[in-house]
Amino acid sequence: MEEDSFPGQFKKLEDRIEALIQTCSDFQQTKSELKAKIHDLEGALKAKADAEQEYVEEKSMVRSKIDDLLSRLDQVVGSK
Repeated sequence: MEEDSFPGQFKKLEDRIEALIQTCSDFQQTKSELKAKIHDLEGALKAKADAEQEYVEEKSMVRSKIDDLLSRLDQVVGSK
């Protein structure tokens, strides 16, 4: 019967508001953690993309040097 009284209903309302505030606080904390995780993952993805681009450029340079050396070798062998 105590919950039906005005003070009991007021206490019940206070408890529910406290629970809601705690839930909001928990969600804000989770949101902050997820934003930090997103930032970290975006950084890792950019680093991986940069490394991949560097690898492609290095591979292209090596291929070009090999082609140049083979061409020079063909010229030496062909001139004999």
